[in-house]
Amino acid sequence: MTETSNRTRYLILLATSIGAVVNPLLGSMIILALPTIGTDFIVSARDLGWVSTSFILANAICLVPAARLVDKIGYKKSYILGSIIVSVSCFLSIFSPSYAVLIALRVLAGCGISLVMITSLAILTRIFPKNKRGFVIGINTAMVYVGLSVGPVLGGILTESFGWQSLFIVMTPLILCSAVLLFIFLKEEFTEPVLFFDKVGTVLYAAAIFCLMYGLSTITEYGSAFLALAGFILLIIFVWYELKQKYPILHISLFFKNKRFARASLAALLNYGAVYGVIYFVSLYLQSVGQLTATEAGLIILFQPMIQAVMTPVSGKISDKVDPKYLVTIGMILTLVGVLLLAGLGFMSDGFASYIAITQVFIGLGAALFAAPNTSDIMSSVPKAEYSTASGIVAVVRQLGMLVSMAICMASISIFVGGTDMLGPEMHAEFILSMQVAMVICAVLALIGVFFSWFRGKAEYDE
Repeated sequence: MTETSNRTRYLILLATSIGAVVNPLLGSMIILALPTIGTDFIVSARDLGWVSTSFILANAICLVPAARLVDKIGYKKSYILGSIIVSVSCFLSIFSPSYAVLIALRVLAGCGISLVMITSLAILTRIFPKNKRGFVIGINTAMVYVGLSVGPVLGGILTESFGWQSLFIVMTPLILCSAVLLFIFLKEEFTEPVLFFDKVGTVLYAAAIFCLMYGLSTITEYGSAFLALAGFILLIIFVWYELKQKYPILHISLFFKNKRFARASLAALLNYGAVYGVIYFVSLYLQSVGQLTATEAGLIILFQPMIQAVMTPVSGKISDKVDPKYLVTIGMILTLVGVLLLAGLGFMSDGFASYIAITQVFIGLGAALFAAPNTSDIMSSVPKAEYSTASGIVAVVRQLGMLVSMAICMASISIFVGGTDMLGPEMHAEFILSMQVAMVICAVLALIGVFFSWFRGKAEYDE
């Protein structure tokens, strides 16, 4: 390995890490702008959740077929294509004439970022040796948390100073910069043979995820329970169908033949399911019940991702030397404690900001110890031919976990607050109850995640 090749590898890491920042920025910046968006478009508290949910849902649906598209057209081309789609959708979002158009553009951004997410991990796993993967994936994952750290503060400042539209202005040059760097420094193209594209499996997966998540998110509306049930049935049919296919769109068989891969993936789903909705609820609590400005709320929310950004590379490097299950399990336990503490949050005349900051410290440290070691463990448990598939599954379970978390939050608000009311003072008691119930459910997910974090078995592949 020459000095030049080392330099090139780390410049490619820089390019993919810039791309890794964009995904959380698209989510965390907009959350602080939700009250303003709700006022501008006259949208209820529950329906505001679709600003985040639509983006995550589109991402989760597109990740599965995108994994096969990436194998066919190549990692480099896919990354650049995804970056262009995201930049176009962000630019057009600035001029959204209605809430429906904004949601549609968020869907487009979610589709584009799926290509970026899949190729990032796959490229890094290809170009770095195994003894560097934990550290490199830790750096890449830390950039996700840098985005989460900067997002709330930057989103609050921009929203107060220039309006929510300014958030999307920041995104366009950032993602294009990432694409240009990758285009210049990644000389090699990586592809895998795609003998057959599973169209039926793709449709089944998309229909199952959409019906299940939309039904859960709007559970109090007429027909939503039946829609969620239909989604669950379709998901079972999808798994059954994929197991029978020679060239499936999603390698479900990996979950059955590789215990470590399966349990690490399930742990990731449960971890994101437990923590993603926290920022959604905390943001609304601070700005409605706490009467703080978007900037003040952003500074408090900053605690969680800031700790994640600092500690994730450290945990990733440690995971190169010890069994990742130790770090992952401790991380999940800390997350459980943080979510339980947040479930205890009620009306506070003073001190609520400090209390929330403490919960963010627990959750942030827990996520930092969990994310990079668990991701590295997943990627190291499959053969090279499955890198893009494993990378896609990592992204899928992450997004599905986020969707589950948002579905829990939105369903709880629907049940206790209702779908048509904004969060005025008269609704604060109901809102707090909905938050407490949602956090208890998230704590149960984290508790189950502790089991899968520790009892993860031995990988079949360990190249």
